[in-house]
Amino acid sequence: MKFNLFKKNKDQYTLYSLLNRKWAYISYIPEVYYHKKDKVYMRTHQNKREALIIGKIFYSLGYNVKVARCNAPKECDDRHYDIIFGLDPNFVTMSQKNPQALKIYYATGAYWKHQYSIVKNRIDSFNKKHGTHLPYSRSVDAHNSCEIADIIFQIGSSFTIQTYPPELQNKIKIINQSSNFSQECNLQHKLQSVSIKDFLWFGSSGSILKGLDLVLDFFISHPQYNLHVIGSLDEGFIDIYQKQIDECRNITLYGFLDTNSELFMNLAYLCAFNIFPSGSEGCPGSVITMMQMGVIPITSRWGAIDNIEHYGYLLPELSVEAIGKGVEWASMLPQDKFHKLIRENIYYSTQTWNLEQFENEFRSTLKETIKTKERKKERTNRKRYMPYHYKGRYINTSFNT
Repeated sequence: MKFNLFKKNKDQYTLYSLLNRKWAYISYIPEVYYHKKDKVYMRTHQNKREALIIGKIFYSLGYNVKVARCNAPKECDDRHYDIIFGLDPNFVTMSQKNPQALKIYYATGAYWKHQYSIVKNRIDSFNKKHGTHLPYSRSVDAHNSCEIADIIFQIGSSFTIQTYPPELQNKIKIINQSSNFSQECNLQHKLQSVSIKDFLWFGSSGSILKGLDLVLDFFISHPQYNLHVIGSLDEGFIDIYQKQIDECRNITLYGFLDTNSELFMNLAYLCAFNIFPSGSEGCPGSVITMMQMGVIPITSRWGAIDNIEHYGYLLPELSVEAIGKGVEWASMLPQDKFHKLIRENIYYSTQTWNLEQFENEFRSTLKETIKTKERKKERTNRKRYMPYHYKGRYINTSFNT
């Protein structure tokens, strides 16, 4: 008889069936199971809906599933698990407890050493330039998840893979994330409303990591272009620019905006380009969201999608000068090319980053990973028990008589 057992605990959630004989430990975000009917909560980030999909896929492939908060050490139990999946630190702890398990690290950002280095270098340079002491926002702790993993499921692009040491890159399988943006772009309205002089920066915490300082430095000195800044900014960061921004008529700060709001949609229809010179990303949801609204990306390599040159502009470096080159490229686009890019961004992004596509890619990648592990196990067992020839006689190494 098939049934589910749901254990009420904010730090874990268990999916269990008598028909399933194996166990998977998912070190991720169990709270989504307690809020899945809360539409406002579920659309705050695409990983909410994706987390539900991940649990469902493991369960449908014959695994009982424990979903544990990735940083709740009390949820590192002593049950035997066949698969360990997810994020550190619990991923590391549970992998050590289950050395024979298939270990799949779920990488949603760049390699940790890359991000740590970029955060440190960018904020050190900023503090030196402005005589400030801003803390390291969006820094990461050291961990060896990638090294101990059998395989890495990476949210990102080929640019993300390049942040890893060469010896780890062959472990990586790219999976395209979904988008939590639910609005549909009216192409005719976009083409009629868009202004080639209006640019956007759309991000979250980590203002310097995501290059907002470079963007502000450029637009402060180029009043012929308009900049719209959407997102929650790091405490103390904007204070350094506030006086200059107050004197500029071409820069507007909006703070956090719900992507379903009228104001957000008006800005999405107005803006032609999204400037995102981030130093470290997996695949930035803000870039994907704006592409769905026909906003052409101008990004760093770490904030870029694959084939960025076909859909926008790739910044050669993280600098004000590089942003200037990107803006120059944008302002020189012929109208037919400009409109073509808008159409192609809308079509490509909606086809590539959606929940159905994420589910299909995750399921097929996981199934192939499990099959590969099983084939290796079979080969090992076959070799272990295979008779070998010794002095004209076959000896079976599986037993002694």
